[in-house]
Amino acid sequence: MTRRFKILAGCLAIGVALLGLQSWGVAVGRVETQVIAAIERRTGLVVTGLDKAEIALLPLPRISLSNVAFNQKAGPLAGKALRLRARLRLLSLVSGEIAFDRIDLVTPQIDIAAGGEGDTLGDWFSGPLALLEPLLSQSKIVISSGSVFVRSQGAIRTILRDVNLVAGDRTARDPLVIDGSLNWRGVRTEVALLWPMAGERARLSLSATSPLLSLRFDGLRAGLTEPVVNGQLTLTTRSLPALLEWFGETPRLAGAIGALNLSAEALLKPREASLSQVVASLDGERLDGAIKLADLGPRWALSGTLAGATLDVGRAAGRLGLTPSAFGQRDTTPLDFEAWTSHDIDLRVSVDAARFHGARLTDLATQLLVRKGRFEAALLRGSLYGGAAKGRVLAVQAPGGVDLRLQAGFDRVNLGQAAADMPDLGRLSGTGNLQLALEGVGGSWEDMLASFNGKAGLVLRQGEIGGVAFADLLRRIERNPGLALRDWRQGKTAFETAALQANVANGIATLFDSQMAGTAFRLALSGQASLPGRWLDIAALLSPPGGTPRVPFLLRGPLDAPTLELDADSARRNPGGLTFPIQLSR
Repeated sequence: MTRRFKILAGCLAIGVALLGLQSWGVAVGRVETQVIAAIERRTGLVVTGLDKAEIALLPLPRISLSNVAFNQKAGPLAGKALRLRARLRLLSLVSGEIAFDRIDLVTPQIDIAAGGEGDTLGDWFSGPLALLEPLLSQSKIVISSGSVFVRSQGAIRTILRDVNLVAGDRTARDPLVIDGSLNWRGVRTEVALLWPMAGERARLSLSATSPLLSLRFDGLRAGLTEPVVNGQLTLTTRSLPALLEWFGETPRLAGAIGALNLSAEALLKPREASLSQVVASLDGERLDGAIKLADLGPRWALSGTLAGATLDVGRAAGRLGLTPSAFGQRDTTPLDFEAWTSHDIDLRVSVDAARFHGARLTDLATQLLVRKGRFEAALLRGSLYGGAAKGRVLAVQAPGGVDLRLQAGFDRVNLGQAAADMPDLGRLSGTGNLQLALEGVGGSWEDMLASFNGKAGLVLRQGEIGGVAFADLLRRIERNPGLALRDWRQGKTAFETAALQANVANGIATLFDSQMAGTAFRLALSGQASLPGRWLDIAALLSPPGGTPRVPFLLRGPLDAPTLELDADSARRNPGGLTFPIQLSR
């Protein structure tokens, strides 16, 4: 034998001899009592019941309690475990004392009585954390395959399953360190927490990683009774609506956002979070600013100001179902206005350039203001193809459903420039002004359309319309009427002014003072459009300046795709002058 081996063997023999001086075989009951007392000192847990205790000295001293029941003395935590294992410190045994360096809870079921309504993480765990603070020391605690039930007012608020956590060994002034994984609402999440248990100003950190989010916070806590936390926050999620739904929130407006990456300086107070130096990436588009989030009991309040270079407003509107194609579909589903106003919002967003289904706006400023029973969205400022654009949507809860008011205005918009981004305008050019004011009340979108009242006006100047040359058509008719009427869909028409004016009553828009005029023609328009029917029925009379109507046309069909046809029957019936009384039913 080597000299080193002889020394180790001698030490081991002395250790065994010393252990043998303790009366383990005749005082198992006393050992159990001391072990249970030591568990209370090191964990804050009071053992209230067990089936049996097993004590082993080799290869390492340990004790195992089967079917253990425990709780926190005068605290909100209680539970039971299939087995509690405690690994004893060898040196303490030599001196005749019992101490642990590790305690394992195997398959525990833990109940936490949350404070208040028990709907926030702070409510769930404030009690257990507060009771850990006065402990002079805490052994390493390992939870394996556990379940945690959070209750409030006798009802289960949430359940954590497959809990596998390790709480590190600490002294009275050391922070609580927890690391591991758990399954919450069907999603496995890796968590790590550094929580200060003492000191007026101390470091804390939190990280959580799951298929739905990646969260990281590093900062400082100041104060004990009313703690204030500030630090750096980063959050990444592939889908904000899916993330909020995981937390039990389903705000309708959150559907406008898809993937979100956010970083900010966070100042956290009880029921309030203020984020400064915010950098938010929405599907790759960056917005900078400040946000404040407050817990107002049953409602959350979000306020802030954000600014960026670009933003796809059309993509956000499409996710909410606010697309032009969606408005063309009949929908009798009752309006879920409560979902649109479930939380308070006061948010301003401005960008250098924005896109809305092909249209491009610059220098855009918007505001969203939501209160219980009230929804308001406004386009405060925007440049649109050389002109300006403004708009406002106001919806208020009403006895008949929702009271909706729409206002929009475009001023000096160059349609020729717009046609490059919106092919549907390819046959039309000129400088246009639009004014729209509608209001209605309804319990569904169809009811709303059928109740609309208001006015609409469109004026175009110095433009062209493609597909027909009205002035040339008049000249050809004088030479050869039959040939001209067989081949009239060609060329284009330059006009000086074009005006569409409409009064809207009960969902029916009726034209008045509507015409298009050029140097050699005049086109008078009359008719109606049904908003709930999505149908257009307009008559047009083409004549020379100051002359009588000579060529009748009909503009009919769906609002989004009407067709212009020659009204040959009217021309044959009234060759000298025509009128077009038209009535639409809703």
